[in-house]
Amino acid sequence: MYAVVTSNGKFLYISATVFSLLGFNQEELIGKYLKEIVHKEDVFLIESYFLNEHHMHPVTFRFQRKDGEYTWVETTVDFVENKLANSEKEIILKAVSIECDAEPVEVAIPELQAFLKPEEVKKELQTENVVIFNNIPFPLLIAVKGRIQYVNSALVKLFGAPASQHMLGLTVYDLIDNEFHGIVNSRIQRTQAGQAVGLIEERWRRLNGIPLDVEVKAAPVTFNGKPAEIVLLNDISSRKKFQKILQESRERYQLLIQNSIDTIGVIHKGKWVFINESGVSLFEARDYPDMLGKDVYDFLDQEDQSMTSDTLYKITSGKSKVELLKQSWRSYKNNRIYTETVCIPTSYFGEPAVQVILRDLSDRRRAEELLLQSEKLSVAGQLAAGIAHEIRNPLTAIKGFMQLMQSGHDERKQFYDIVFSELNRIELILSELLMLAKPQENVYKQVDIKNLLHDVSALLETQANLNNIWIRQEYEDCKLLLQCDQNQIKQVFINLLKNAIDAMPAGGNVYLSCKKADGKILVEVKDEGEGIPEELLIKISEPFFTTKEKGTGLGLMITYKIIENHSGSVSVQSKVNEGTIFTVSFPAADGP
Repeated sequence: MYAVVTSNGKFLYISATVFSLLGFNQEELIGKYLKEIVHKEDVFLIESYFLNEHHMHPVTFRFQRKDGEYTWVETTVDFVENKLANSEKEIILKAVSIECDAEPVEVAIPELQAFLKPEEVKKELQTENVVIFNNIPFPLLIAVKGRIQYVNSALVKLFGAPASQHMLGLTVYDLIDNEFHGIVNSRIQRTQAGQAVGLIEERWRRLNGIPLDVEVKAAPVTFNGKPAEIVLLNDISSRKKFQKILQESRERYQLLIQNSIDTIGVIHKGKWVFINESGVSLFEARDYPDMLGKDVYDFLDQEDQSMTSDTLYKITSGKSKVELLKQSWRSYKNNRIYTETVCIPTSYFGEPAVQVILRDLSDRRRAEELLLQSEKLSVAGQLAAGIAHEIRNPLTAIKGFMQLMQSGHDERKQFYDIVFSELNRIELILSELLMLAKPQENVYKQVDIKNLLHDVSALLETQANLNNIWIRQEYEDCKLLLQCDQNQIKQVFINLLKNAIDAMPAGGNVYLSCKKADGKILVEVKDEGEGIPEELLIKISEPFFTTKEKGTGLGLMITYKIIENHSGSVSVQSKVNEGTIFTVSFPAADGP
C-alpha cells in the first residue's frame, strides 16, 4: 500500500490496495489522519518516526482494520519537500502487511540438542567479539530460531538474571507477552531467510514477571554455522510511562478544547491548521475539512484583514505575546459574525504559529442594536402618549359642542351619529396608544376575549384598510372568559394581526375568529398571504429569526412567551402562496 501524507499525518492520497490491507475504500481515509487508524500504543512511535528524516530502517506497527481488528505492517517513508509556497512537507509512505500467527509459537530446534556453553560461545564468537558485545551498553542477545544462545551483561542486568546461564536456552517467547508472539515469529522467519526487519516496540517481561517495554532492532547473522538473529533491545519503559501521562494530558486538553463554547484554532502561515467543533459550527461549515487548510482571510471582512495580518506578524515574530482584536467575519452561508479574538503564540511542527480564541459577539451586537431600537421606541411611545393627550383635549370640546348641536336639529341626527361614532373611534385608538405607551404592572383578571379582540381590530383596521386588507371577525355568541393580563394579550394579537397584514402586500382578507371547545378558548388568525416554507416554520419562535426585510425577529418570540405564561399554546399551519393560520389556545376561565 502506498500513501501520501502531510507532516502532521493527514492522508492526501492512498492507493487502492488499502482495501485488501485494511478493508477501507480510498475515499474513506483521504482527509483523515494516520493516528486515527494506528494502535494507540504505537502513536508516539509514528510521530517520532515522522519527525526524524534520517531513519535508515523501516518501522513496524499496528494498523486498525475497518472490522476493528489490528494488523501488523512494516513501513518505510520518503520525505518530499514541496516547493509550492506555504505548502506543507509531504511524506510518501509504503506499508507492507506482515503475516503473523495469532497463536503463541512453540519453538523446536531438533539440530541443537542444547544451548552452547559459555566457552563454546566464546569460541564461536571469537574472544575479541565477546569482549566487544559484552561491553556494549545496550542489551543484546543472539538467538537461533528464537532460542537464546548468547546474552551480554547489559541484557542480564535488564532482565534481573543472576548470571547469563539463567537466560541461555530460554526462547524469546518465554520473555515476550503473548500479544506479540505472532509478529515476533514472523520476524524470526524473515531473519532466518536473511531478510532485514524494521524497528518495533514490544512488551517483554523480566524474569520476575515485571513488564518491560522495549524498542527492538534485529538483523540476520550466522551463529555456529546456522542462520541466527542478533537482537538489540532499548528499554523504553520510562518513556512509555511518560508517553502515557502525556497522552492522557493530551486527551484531557483535546476534550477541553473540543468542548469549549468558544472557538479555538491554530493559524499557521495564514491558514487554519486546527479548529475545534465550536469553530466548525461558528463558520457554518459541514465538517473539519471545510476549514482545515483554508485561508483565514477568505472569512475575514475586508476592513479587518490588514489589522489581522499585522497582528499575526507581531505574534509569530515574537514582537508581542498577547493581542486582543475585534473582528467581523463571514460564514460559509455568508452570515456576518462578530468576534472578540485573543491571539497568543504557539508552534506548529516546530514553526511559529498563532493560537486564537474567538468569542462570538454576534448576539451581543444584535442585543445592543435592539436595545438602541427599544430606546427609540420608548421615546416614540412617550411622544405618542403626549400627542394622544394633546388630541384628547380638543376632542372633548368638539364632542360637547356636537351634543349641543344635536339636541336642536333632529332632522340631522343621522349625520351627528356618524360624527359621534368616528369621535368615539378616535378616543378608543388614543386610549389604546396611552395604554401601550404607559408602563404597567401585570394585572390578571377575567375578561371577555371578544371585547379585547374588538379593541385590537379597531386599532389596526385603518392600517389594514390602507393596504387594501379587510379584517373579517367571527365570534361565538357567548361569553368567552379568559383569566389574563389584558395588556399582554392585546400585545399578542396586535403582533399576530400585524404579521398577517405584512404578509399580504397585494391585499386580501384577515379572518379573526374565536370559539370555545373542551374547556379551551381557541382564537384563530388566518391570512391569505405568501405563506411560510415548511423548513422555516420550526424557526419562527426563535429570537432574531425573521422573514421580513426590516424585522427584528423578536415579535413572535415575545408572543410565544406571553402565551406560554398564560398556560396557552400555539399551532401554525402554512402553505406557500396560500396563507398562514395561527391558532392560539387558552384555558377558559369558567372551565368546560
